[in-house]
Amino acid sequence: MNTTRRNVLAAAGLMLGAGTARAQTYPDRAIRVIVPYAAGGADQFIRPLQARLTQALGQPIVIDSVTGGGGAIGANRVRTSAPDGYTLLFAGTGALTAVPRLQRLNYSIADFAPIANLIAIPYVLAARQGAPFTDFAGFLRAARARPEGLSYGTPGVGSTPHLVAEAMAKAAGVKLLHVPYSGVATAVIGLLAGDIDLVMGAPGNIMPLVERGVVPLAQTGARRIAVLRDLPTLREAGLEVDLVTRFGFFAPKGTDAAVLDRWSRLLLEGGGDPAYAQAMQRAFNEVELLDRTRFQGFLAAEDAATAELLAALNLTAG
Repeated sequence: MNTTRRNVLAAAGLMLGAGTARAQTYPDRAIRVIVPYAAGGADQFIRPLQARLTQALGQPIVIDSVTGGGGAIGANRVRTSAPDGYTLLFAGTGALTAVPRLQRLNYSIADFAPIANLIAIPYVLAARQGAPFTDFAGFLRAARARPEGLSYGTPGVGSTPHLVAEAMAKAAGVKLLHVPYSGVATAVIGLLAGDIDLVMGAPGNIMPLVERGVVPLAQTGARRIAVLRDLPTLREAGLEVDLVTRFGFFAPKGTDAAVLDRWSRLLLEGGGDPAYAQAMQRAFNEVELLDRTRFQGFLAAEDAATAELLAALNLTAG
């Protein structure tokens, strides 16, 4: 037994040593960051850091938009990748908490190692140009007069914009027609084309379109954020709804802790640069930096809250 125990400990030591050695030589080739939404959406949160990360790591950082399933296809691709630090995920947390529940997928938040959070934002409900309402109260009147007569687009079934829109509709006692897209950028294209009446999306995708006639109606957080100080919240409209989403980096479960720590440190340094914060504010986004430990805590709380929300909304897997 003692011999067996010594053999097991020796083998474990060899494995630990191999992992440490790999971490010390990491990276020795390009690193792929999968963003599971259409280009022009969440990838905008990390492109300002791309050159900085490339320089710090000494290898190219390739940002790859892999769309579909409200983030599920890209997230699952990362999940099934080797846990070696060369394939990472940058996504909204809903892709790992709500989407797998709604689509009965074979992954969960437990299959990913959180690295760091960069952004936390409310969503914006906006109407198309020429809609027969220009404020939230008018939208509610129109929705009540035409059950399921108003359509809204989101980045997909189970995405946070989808959930907040459904929570809003339930709280207001209205019925809307959901039209899922591959990403908020494609949903916005549908809005501009007049294919849908409304869109629920990130402020950075919605607010620049005001000059093209898009009408923001409300934001979904508990309070007005600084870059949207003139836009009322759903709570101000009398609805007990407030939801934000976080966008952060993840690796496949089992990735070496030294690799995760290095990435976390670099991301927090880059995200803490005033120039990054200013760039995000210009794009109507807010920086919220969370290290690995704090991010893990937020994720656990969100995962539990998401399960409760889906049950309350009676949203089940199709």
